[in-house]
Amino acid sequence: MHAAATAGAEVVAVARSQQRLDAAIGELDSAAAARVSTIVADMSLQSETQNLLQRLLASGLKFDVLQNNLGILLPDMTITREGRETTFVINVLSHFLLTEGLADNGAFNDGAVVVNMTSGGMYTVPLGLRALNTTVEKYYNGKYSYAHAKRAQVALTGYWNKQYAATGPKFYVTHPGWAKTPGVKKALPVFWKIQNLILRTPLQGADTALWLCANRPAITDEEVVWFDRAARSTHVYPATKTPKCSVEELVTYFREELSKQTG
Repeated sequence: MHAAATAGAEVVAVARSQQRLDAAIGELDSAAAARVSTIVADMSLQSETQNLLQRLLASGLKFDVLQNNLGILLPDMTITREGRETTFVINVLSHFLLTEGLADNGAFNDGAVVVNMTSGGMYTVPLGLRALNTTVEKYYNGKYSYAHAKRAQVALTGYWNKQYAATGPKFYVTHPGWAKTPGVKKALPVFWKIQNLILRTPLQGADTALWLCANRPAITDEEVVWFDRAARSTHVYPATKTPKCSVEELVTYFREELSKQTG
C-alpha cells in the first residue's frame, strides 16, 4: 500500500481493523494518504469476502491491479464460525472468491494484472487437496497446511492465465523471500531470533510484486514463480513435481466449498 500510494496509485486497502488501516495511512504523507480508501473485511469468512466483492462491484471501480497478499501461518488449528480452517480460507479460498468474482464481472481494466503472493514454503509440498481445510485437530500441522495453500496459489495462477487469456488480466505469482514482518515474528519466533539480522525489509520483500505490476512481463506456458524480478522454477525437490490432484480438481473443490454457503 505504502509504495503504491507514494508512487501515485489510487489504492483500495482491505483489512479486518479500521484502526490498523488508519495507522498504516498515518505513516504516509498527506498526498499519498489522500489516494487511499479503505474497506474493513474479515477475509477468513466467505460471507465477508463476498460482501467485500459486492461493495467493490457496486462502486463501479475498474481495477488495474489486484494484489492477493493476505496470508497467515497459524501454529494451532482454528476454525472460523463458518466451519472452515482459517489458514485455508485466508491464504487461498478468499483469494479465489475475490479474484474470480472481479474477473467474471468485468471489474478489471484492459491490461490489468493480478499478483498472488505465495511463499517459499510451497517448495516443500506437491499440489494436493488432503492438507487443505484440515478441521480435525490430530491431523493438523500449521506449517504443512500453510505450504499446501501456498502451492495451490501457484497452480491457480497458471489456471487463471489460461482461463482468462482472451478477456482477463495477466496473472503472476511471486514469493518475497524471508522478510522482517510481524507475521513471521509471530509464527516463527525461533527462526526470527536466529535469522533476524539477515531478514529482508518489508519493502524488499514486496519489491518483485511491485515490479510485476509496473513491468508486466510476457506470460508463457511454463509454470513459474517470480523471485527477485526473475522467473524461477516452481519446484526445488523432485518429489513435489508429481501432483496429488489436478488443478481442475482443485478448482472444482473450491467451487463446491463455496457453494455450501450459498446453495
